[in-house]
Amino acid sequence: MVVIAWRDAIAAIDVATALLSGLNFGYFARRFTSVAPERLSRRAAAAVLAVVALGTLVESVALLVIGAEGETPALASGSWALVRALPFTGTLGISGLIARRMMGG
Repeated sequence: MVVIAWRDAIAAIDVATALLSGLNFGYFARRFTSVAPERLSRRAAAAVLAVVALGTLVESVALLVIGAEGETPALASGSWALVRALPFTGTLGISGLIARRMMGG
């Protein structure tokens, strides 16, 4: 019988999401502040995506802190792991697009 420690799984998802969000934020902040000639619409998009990445980073860190403070049943369930997997998947997708662009694809 496999026992899933949902709390540990959720913490791993949030750590990965925080790391990827930090990388995404750095990339988009650099694009926004770049001196290279960018169209205004691209700078605006970079600013918005930097804010989204920062929000995801803060959310993940906050949930890690809440989870570490004590037993919170709602945050240690399979349903919550599924909910946390959504921002992780989106963040991973954005990171993949950034990696592809940086590799010249």
